[in-house]
Amino acid sequence: MLLHAGPVEFFYYWLHRALQHHYLYSRYHSHHHSSIVTEPITSVIHPFAEHIAYFILFAIPILMIVLSGTASVFALAAYITYLDFMNNMGHCNFELIPNWLFTFFPPLTYIIYNPSHGDTMMKLGRAD
Repeated sequence: MLLHAGPVEFFYYWLHRALQHHYLYSRYHSHHHSSIVTEPITSVIHPFAEHIAYFILFAIPILMIVLSGTASVFALAAYITYLDFMNNMGHCNFELIPNWLFTFFPPLTYIIYNPSHGDTMMKLGRAD
């Protein structure tokens, strides 16, 4: 989890910011934002190049635990399930986790998909 919350989230943030830039947005990321109403499948609607970038990025923790010899089938399955569940939850158009919980405990935004992320992107005209 520390590998994900640390370097993966850091690089993911900057990758996602770069994809919002006009050049990359118009060529790649706009496809992801073309959903009128987000739903769980929206979380994985990306052009091929983005899928490759995300695959490489999210493989960092998996590779590290495999290379360190601490990998287990359970750990790998739990991490992949966590990623998919959080990503789908963040695009399901439903607030499963109440916003007050993030206000009460801000570090939670690094563990659980922030429910206001979609609202912020909607205000920018880019539902994500």
